[in-house]
Amino acid sequence: MEMVSGSSGAETGSAPSARAAGVARLARLASGLGLGDRSGVCVEAFGAMTGSWGTATAAQLAESDVSSDGSPMEFAIGLDDDPALQFAVEALRPGDCPVDRVDSARATMAGLVRRYGTDERRWAQVADLYLPEKPATEHVAMFGAEVRRQGDAQFKVWFYPAVGGPERAAELCERGLAAVGLGAAWPAVTAHMARGERLDRPVMFSLDLSADPEARVKLYFRHYATDADGLAELMAPYPGFAAAPVRRFCGTMLPEAVADLSAQPPVTCLSFTGARPAAVGGATVYLPMWTYAPDDEAVRRRMKAALAACDRSSGLYERALREVASRPPAAGRGIHNYVAWRPGPGRPRLKAYFSPELRHTDPRARYALDGQE
Repeated sequence: MEMVSGSSGAETGSAPSARAAGVARLARLASGLGLGDRSGVCVEAFGAMTGSWGTATAAQLAESDVSSDGSPMEFAIGLDDDPALQFAVEALRPGDCPVDRVDSARATMAGLVRRYGTDERRWAQVADLYLPEKPATEHVAMFGAEVRRQGDAQFKVWFYPAVGGPERAAELCERGLAAVGLGAAWPAVTAHMARGERLDRPVMFSLDLSADPEARVKLYFRHYATDADGLAELMAPYPGFAAAPVRRFCGTMLPEAVADLSAQPPVTCLSFTGARPAAVGGATVYLPMWTYAPDDEAVRRRMKAALAACDRSSGLYERALREVASRPPAAGRGIHNYVAWRPGPGRPRLKAYFSPELRHTDPRARYALDGQE
C-alpha cells in the first residue's frame, strides 16, 4: 500500500509544532475523504481547540491520553454513506500539571463559546463536578469536533469521572447524569456494570455541546478480565445487537485475543438523550488495536474483511489510512487506536480511530487493572 512520503517528527528530530502537524494531517484527510472544501472548517475548529498548545511540539507537551503513543490528538473516520471526519485533542500546555489542565479545559471551552456560540448549558451543569481544583487524575478533559459534507462543525467534550479518585468514578457518573437531567438513566448504567465498577469500569463521561434535543450524553466503560464471549453477552440486550455478530467482529479484528482480552481491555459506550432519559439510545463496542495485531498491515487486512462483512467498500478507509500514516503499515503498530462497531438501521457501522504517531511507534499497553485512570 502506498503511504504518504516522509516520516514523523519524532523520528526526524526536527518535529513541527503539534498544531502544525495536526493541521497538515487534517488537510490531507479532508481531501482524501472528499471533504476538501471543508478543510478550512476542520482547520479552524482544530485551532480553536488547541490554543493552549502554542507552538509546542508533541514531545514538549505531557504524554496525552488521546492516542495510544501519547500524541495529543486522534483522528476518526466514520466509514458509512455520509463520511464524517472527527478529531479529538487534549487541552495541554508545555510544563503543565493536572491543576493547570483544569484551567486549560475551561479556557478552551470559553474560546469555543466566543468563536462559535457553542452551547454551554450542560457544560455549566457538570464543569465543577469534573474540573475540580485538585484533580486526582493526570488527565481531565478532551475536546472533539466532527465535520461532515454539510453543516457546521459539531463539538463535544469528554470528562474523566475518576477525577475525584478512582473509588468515586461511578458516583461522579451518577451525579453527572442527574445534573443534566438524566438521572433516570442510572439503572441502565448499573446494569451495564453487572460485574461491579472495578471490572466494568466507567472511564469517560461525554457531552455533545449542542442545544439539539437529540444531543447525547455518553458514558464509556473499560471491561477487564473478559473475552469475546463476555463482551457479546454484555452487549446482547441492546437494540440491534446479538451475541453472534459481536463474536464474529472480535474474531475478525482480534483473532489472537478472542479467548482473552486482558492485555488491553475493550471499551463500550452507552448514549442517552433528554428525549428518552431512561432508555439507552445507542451502544457501541470499541476494540483496541495497538497491542494485539502484529502490525498495522495486519490491522488493515482485518479492517477490509470487517468492512466486506458489512457490505461496505474499503476505499474510504484505505484513503484515510494513507493520509494519516507517516510510515508503511507493516513497519510497526500504533497507527490504529481503536475500531468501533455498532448496529445500524441496515448495515452495521464502523469507525476507525487513528494516531498520528507524533511521539513513537509500537506503543505499550495502557490501563492496567489496578492502575489509576
